[in-house]
Amino acid sequence: MSENLKILGSLELGPKYDVAEHFVQAFTSEYPDVIGELYLGYPIYIDEIANRRVCVDMALISKMGVYILNILPEPVTDYGTIQDDIYAKVESKFKKQNFLFKKRKLIFEFFAVTYTTTSMEEEEEYPLVHNIEELMGFIKNTKEKQEFSDDLYGKILSGLQEAYGINTHRERGDVKEGTKAYAISQMAAQIEKYDSRQMEAILSDTTGIQRIRGMAGSGKTIILARKAVELHTAHPDWDIVVTYSTRSLKDQLVALISRFYASKNDGSKYNEEKLKVMQSWGSSLSRGVYYEVCLQHGISPMNVREAKNKYGNGPTLFSKMCGELINTVKEFHKMYDCILIDEAQDFDKNYLRLCLKILDNNQRLVYAYDELQKLNEEAMPNPEQIFGRNIDHDTPLTVCYRNQGNAIVTAHAIGMGLYRQEGLLQLPSSSSVWEAIGYVSDTPIMEGKEVTLYRTKETSPELLKVDPDDIIQFLSYDSAEDMFKELLGRLKMDLEVEQLLPRDIMIIDMDTFEYGNNRLRLSNIKSRLNDEAVPDSSWDDEDVNYPYKFSIHTAGAANPEDFFREDSVVYSSVRRAKGNETFMIYIVNAQKCVNSLRRRSDRNGLFTAITRSKGWIRVLGYGEDMEILHQEFEEIKRQNFKLHFEEYPDKQKQKEIFLNNQDVADKDVKTLGNTKALIDKLTEEGSVSRLQLMQELFGMSKEELLTEIKKQTGGE
Repeated sequence: MSENLKILGSLELGPKYDVAEHFVQAFTSEYPDVIGELYLGYPIYIDEIANRRVCVDMALISKMGVYILNILPEPVTDYGTIQDDIYAKVESKFKKQNFLFKKRKLIFEFFAVTYTTTSMEEEEEYPLVHNIEELMGFIKNTKEKQEFSDDLYGKILSGLQEAYGINTHRERGDVKEGTKAYAISQMAAQIEKYDSRQMEAILSDTTGIQRIRGMAGSGKTIILARKAVELHTAHPDWDIVVTYSTRSLKDQLVALISRFYASKNDGSKYNEEKLKVMQSWGSSLSRGVYYEVCLQHGISPMNVREAKNKYGNGPTLFSKMCGELINTVKEFHKMYDCILIDEAQDFDKNYLRLCLKILDNNQRLVYAYDELQKLNEEAMPNPEQIFGRNIDHDTPLTVCYRNQGNAIVTAHAIGMGLYRQEGLLQLPSSSSVWEAIGYVSDTPIMEGKEVTLYRTKETSPELLKVDPDDIIQFLSYDSAEDMFKELLGRLKMDLEVEQLLPRDIMIIDMDTFEYGNNRLRLSNIKSRLNDEAVPDSSWDDEDVNYPYKFSIHTAGAANPEDFFREDSVVYSSVRRAKGNETFMIYIVNAQKCVNSLRRRSDRNGLFTAITRSKGWIRVLGYGEDMEILHQEFEEIKRQNFKLHFEEYPDKQKQKEIFLNNQDVADKDVKTLGNTKALIDKLTEEGSVSRLQLMQELFGMSKEELLTEIKKQTGGE
């Protein structure tokens, strides 16, 4: 079978699709070199007037022609009316795209054909075929004399896929050429379409368990939202839930689902009672899956305070709650027809198992996750470990549409510590993950052998047409004061000169301990600089150029879902930033990732922060540690943004890397944080100095402390 014709949908949806199987064999045999995509059972539309579904049984989009096929297993009295209905629906969708029509006509011709093996009288001007041979004959007689260009073929695919609305396009007004805003508007003007793997994930049969996996930026959230819309359109009577962990994801998911459903169904709103977007935990004020399951089964759901008192405040808190619920309920009731889980790497097996238990025997569970969110391990256990069996559908997404190629490679190299002077900090436990997230190499990855991994334009398309050297930069300063002043200056430039919108920008602080104090410090510096810039009374008000007129808000300040705002730049921790993305990312206090107590976790955090960007990244820090990080980035550039291993570590070496670079335990980090808070309190009161406290803590004299500092820093 030709690899040029991609089959999307399912060949296992009943007798109609026997026709599809035979057609695929005949078409690929006759036209093995023709590029195309064959959609089965898609598109599906809702006829609001007749209150019924209109389904295209088979749609062929190829470079030699476009054919819409409806299959009639039983005779009808007026098949022409059915053909008209389907043709009109598809034509209407095509005409929604101004790039597909001119002078009120489509710029290409497509054909609607009816297939039946029954005896029916052919109506004039309504093509009717009775077998595959007749269908192939019809295609031969109507195919394009000259194949569609790549550009037109891509536009037609976009139209049929209803891909408009993949990205949110914000009104920017007149933007100047050469600005960042102009580059964003040019990217937004490109024709949007899904790649074949994304469409496969959207259209795959949901019976059983489906896994959608890929690296950050491969479109998993968009695909999940679009899949939810397709299911809701095809099965309006189903109870469907889209669930997630990070609270700030809710607005994004609701916006995507609303936009996709309205575009697909002529502006209609989806039924929020049948398609629900719910956080995993929930409360009486904001319902969640765990909360709903408890109520449905007569169990009192735990709130945050109760859960912490029982299980402590560790990363396995929610998992333990779900595990207890599974063990408590003897028989679960069916609550939903389908559950779709976004950012599934934020959960462990207990929550996924809980979701499976509240479905019926069809077990329609779809979970999507980042394939490599933590660089020392795969993000998720394998399906057998989670469910005790294999899954029914698996769709890896290898193309990254969010991050530019240079940014992805930098994120992985810095996250692993690949070019650290002391050597690797971490790497994936399985080398096969590199191919799954879109890396290629000229030689196979073999343990103990040299290998270089890189990305191609196929897996990292250059959607943002800017200078690659401007995509990501590491910037080092002498002090935190200098770093924050530079940040304010760059924000001013982005908003006033580069014409970015406040929500185009995200500030991510890598300093876990001092996150709140840093945000306050930035605000104080901004206020002080504004006070110093009070204009002379003789100035013309229109000439006054106050340094920093923009606002900065803390993520989650108003409510847990509060993240981006239209009139303010967001200041976020790494944890809150997860699941969000924008064009300009400023990462501050990056030096904290170099010699911290949790270097692996902090490097993973820096990896996550970099991959929040759809455009540019500026990594800011200060001091000697930032210089170290800056040198690592210089080596990445010297390697031409490739991952070069002189010897790919074997299993024994990987074990040594793991043992030699373990993070300090969470409980110990918390204790140290409390100790630091106590030290700050004591020194602020002025009763003791930091030097006195250091002597007390370490049991050393001033001279011994000085000797140790010199020893650790290589001083004289």
